[in-house]
Amino acid sequence: MKIEILVGDVLDTPADVLISTANPWLQMTGGVNLAIILRPRGELVHEELQRYLPDTHPRVVAPGTVVRTGPGSLPVKHILHTVAIAPSYDSSVELVASTITSALTQARDLGARTVSLPALATGFGPLSMEEFATALARATAQDWTPLDTLKVVLRHQADAETVRDVLR
Repeated sequence: MKIEILVGDVLDTPADVLISTANPWLQMTGGVNLAIILRPRGELVHEELQRYLPDTHPRVVAPGTVVRTGPGSLPVKHILHTVAIAPSYDSSVELVASTITSALTQARDLGARTVSLPALATGFGPLSMEEFATALARATAQDWTPLDTLKVVLRHQADAETVRDVLR
């Protein structure tokens, strides 16, 4: 699988599957998920995501959970909402690597060829961009055939350089 490190808006990046950020409550209140809900038909994605939660309390999912929804108005076929943080907003390289691995497995099972991904656990989560890149390197070390391209889309050129340096 080819890995492209891009600078821009992951929501505008065409792909078969978008791997998005999510919190343990599956509330679209921050990061990439907040940006999704602000887009046209984003409320449909939020409603679909909320149906995943049980009717009992507490209304949280375990760290490492990946939940699939439709695309709303995004240029993808599916969104995989990944919980790469604990309810305390703690995370680790290991958790992010296993979450990316789970999401890539689902994307492959969905027949995806191209997947887009923002940095996970680096906003509300405590990881540095270097730690995210280390997790990404671990998760992508295996053969992901027939996945063709993973587009890692970051907001800043400096972050892209950090990820490229770690992946080298």
